[in-house]
Amino acid sequence: MKNILKVWILLLAAVVTGAVGLTGCSPAEKPVSEDQTSEVIEIYAPASTSSIPVLLAASQSTNFHVTLYSNQSQANTLFVRGDIPIFVTGLSVGQDLYKQEVPIQLANSFVSGLSYLVTTGSAVNSFADLKGKEIYIPFEGSPIEDVSAYFAAQEDLTWKEDITPVYSPFDSSVALLKEGKAGAVVLPEPFISLLEGQDNIFISLSYFDQWNQANPQDQGYPQVGTFVNTEWAAGHADQIAQFNQALADAIAQVETDPQAVVDAVAASYSFPPKILLNSLGRIRFDLMSGTEMKTQIERYDVTIGKPQNEIDAAFYYLPAK
Repeated sequence: MKNILKVWILLLAAVVTGAVGLTGCSPAEKPVSEDQTSEVIEIYAPASTSSIPVLLAASQSTNFHVTLYSNQSQANTLFVRGDIPIFVTGLSVGQDLYKQEVPIQLANSFVSGLSYLVTTGSAVNSFADLKGKEIYIPFEGSPIEDVSAYFAAQEDLTWKEDITPVYSPFDSSVALLKEGKAGAVVLPEPFISLLEGQDNIFISLSYFDQWNQANPQDQGYPQVGTFVNTEWAAGHADQIAQFNQALADAIAQVETDPQAVVDAVAASYSFPPKILLNSLGRIRFDLMSGTEMKTQIERYDVTIGKPQNEIDAAFYYLPAK
């Protein structure tokens, strides 16, 4: 209980200070569905191209409304205090909230490839090429650091000895990259598409490909998922099933007709359609739910050497059959 109170205090402080970075309608501006008696379900998803299938899925029903957020702290706050029932975010974010006794469950995992190693001066072909150098990543203990350390170990390198991590937010790292002050940075889309073609900047390694080389049985690794409030989920099994099916259909459409998908969602983004299309082509989607999702995520945590001992079966939304 102390943990959850601590989370409330920290997260509510972020709202009080006005750290708002959301686009779209706020909860107070919920659109009214055609059926006035229907519940409009708020979905918050990151303002990233990885959220394109979420937008497409929600558009299939008047009962879902998506707000794209750019401020992680405020989005966390809104979910913790119960303002939003469905929250799309990184796997590790949901795991950390669960450990802090937030009522949260993972309803699906749907992004398996998102990050790339970008370098200046010249391209690199492996982590061995980074021996004795620095690599910029968003924050200590982030999923990007966990996987980077795993990749380094695959090449007999010791993390923080042979390769030195430098912790820097994405925006700051991009600025340093452009100035030639950062030699190697790990970035997700859409940063990669925005940097493509710039002088002296090279898209060196795909983390999706690196993972598959080390784990041939996989197609990437779980990175982004859809989380639900535990109490809300208990009474909304039909809506969760509906959203998961709509998301599966949206991902299938992304794979078969990405241009049509970009045309459908372009108005929700500030990026040019060409950037959206390029970015979408670099993201790998793999929708999992139920016991398959649970098994895959537990195996991933063990593979990278960080089994989540605090995470039990209650973390996963496993609807009754």
